[in-house]
Amino acid sequence: MTAETEAAGPPAFRHVWRAIDALCEMVAPEDAYQVAFQVIFLRSAGGGLWSPLVRHFGPAEPALNMAWANTRLDSLFRLGVRHSAGAVGLFGEAERRLAALIAEVDRVESAGWPVGLFDACLDRYSHRFGQGGNYYTPRGIARLMAGLAGPRAGERVLDPVCGSGRLLVEAARWAQRQGAGSGVAVVCGRDISTEARRVAAMNLMLNSLLGDLGTSAVDSLRGGSTGLAADVILANPPFNMSGWGHDELLGDPRWSFGQPPKGSANFAWVQHILSELSPRGRAVVLLADGAARSTRGEEKQIRQRMVETDVLAGIVALPARLFPHTRIGASLWFLSKDKTPHIGWGRNRRLGEVLFMDARRLAKRADRSRRQLADEEVSRICRIFAAWRGADSGDAVIDDPKEEVSWCRSVRREEIEAYGYDLTPGNYVRSSPMATESSPDHDVAERCPKEELYERFEEVARINERLRSVLRET
Repeated sequence: MTAETEAAGPPAFRHVWRAIDALCEMVAPEDAYQVAFQVIFLRSAGGGLWSPLVRHFGPAEPALNMAWANTRLDSLFRLGVRHSAGAVGLFGEAERRLAALIAEVDRVESAGWPVGLFDACLDRYSHRFGQGGNYYTPRGIARLMAGLAGPRAGERVLDPVCGSGRLLVEAARWAQRQGAGSGVAVVCGRDISTEARRVAAMNLMLNSLLGDLGTSAVDSLRGGSTGLAADVILANPPFNMSGWGHDELLGDPRWSFGQPPKGSANFAWVQHILSELSPRGRAVVLLADGAARSTRGEEKQIRQRMVETDVLAGIVALPARLFPHTRIGASLWFLSKDKTPHIGWGRNRRLGEVLFMDARRLAKRADRSRRQLADEEVSRICRIFAAWRGADSGDAVIDDPKEEVSWCRSVRREEIEAYGYDLTPGNYVRSSPMATESSPDHDVAERCPKEELYERFEEVARINERLRSVLRET
C-alpha cells in the first residue's frame, strides 16, 4: 500500500479524490483544494446549508458562494473576507467539475465522516503538492507534539504558524482524552496565509472547537508578541527560512539569547516562542536537524545560552522522510520555562538536565520515499517523556523509563558543554533498537546518515552565495 493510497482512507473517499483531481486539471491545485475543503465543511453543516446546494440547478459556484456566506465562518473567526473560499472564477468545464465534486461529497457515507475526509484531504494535498512548501503537519507528528506537551483542560495553547490548525486540534483532543477537569484547552492560532487561516477555521469547527485565529493574517516574527502568555505552544515553522526580517528586527527584545543569523530563522522562531510562553509555560517545536549542530557562531551561542538558562528540556531526533516536502532530517525540541515540580510539568525536578531521544528508527515505511510514525510509537515516546517529568502519560503515571535507556538518556549540562553545545541526540545515546537486519525498514534506517548530507549541501550553498555576494561588493 502506498502512502497516497493509505492517505486516501475508505473506498468511499476515492471517488472524491478523482473529482478533486479532475478539478485540479482546470484550476490551480491550491484553489481546487480550497474549494474541496469548503465543500466538505458545508456537507458537515447539515441540511439547512447543504441541501439547497445539492438541489441547485445552474452554475455551481454562485450557489457554493451563497452557502458559504450563510455559514458566517468568515465573521465568526474574523477571517477578514466577505466572499467564498471557493470564489476562484469557475466557468464551463470547471463549473461542471465542481458540480461533480459536490455530488461525490454528497454520496459519502463512512465511519469518521466528516472529520476523517477533511483530515485525509489535508494529507493528500500535502503528499501531492508539499514539494512546493504547501504542506500540513502529518497526523503522526501532530499527535506526537501534542502528547509531548501534554496540554490540560483550561490551558491556553498557541500555534504561531498554525497552517491547517491540525496541531491545535490535536492539542484539544489530547486535553479532552485526559479528562483533567471540565472543558477543553483554549486554542489560539496565527498564520501569514489568509487561505491557511480559513482552512484552520473549518478544521476547528469540524472538531467542535471555537478558537482565536487573530484579527487578520500575520507574520508572527515581524508582528511581534501576541501578549497571550500561552501555557503551551506547538509549532512547525518553515525549516531554515531566509528572508525572515533579520535587518528590520535587529535588537528585538525577543532575542534575549542572541541575534539569529540572517540566513536562517530557526532560532528566531525558538526565541519568539519562548517570549510567548507564560512563566511556567512549555513548548514543542519542530526544527531541522541542523539547528542542533550548526557551527554558525550566532546559533551555537544561542544554544549555549538556552542550556545555561535551563529552558531546554529535551530533543527527539525523528526518522528521516516523514515529510513530503523535504529530505532534511528533523527533531522536536521540548522547551520549558520551569522544570521544577508543578501541575503543568510533573513531579520530577529536572533542573540542569536535558532528555535526549534518538527515535530515528521507530518509523515504518509508508512507500518507497516516505515513512510514518505508528500510533504505538507515538504513545511510546510520549510515555517516556511523561515518565521523565513524572507526569501523567494518559495511561498511567510512571517514574522511570527503564526499558528505554538504550536510546534515551537524561544528560547534565556539563556533558553538553563538553560536546561544545552540539545538541544532536546521537552524541549522547545509542540509536533506537527497533530496526534489525530482518526488519523491512533496516535498509532505510541505515541510510539515514546519508539524508543528513542534503542539509549539509544546503548549508554549503548558502555559504557559497554569501561569499559570491561579498566578492561582488569588493
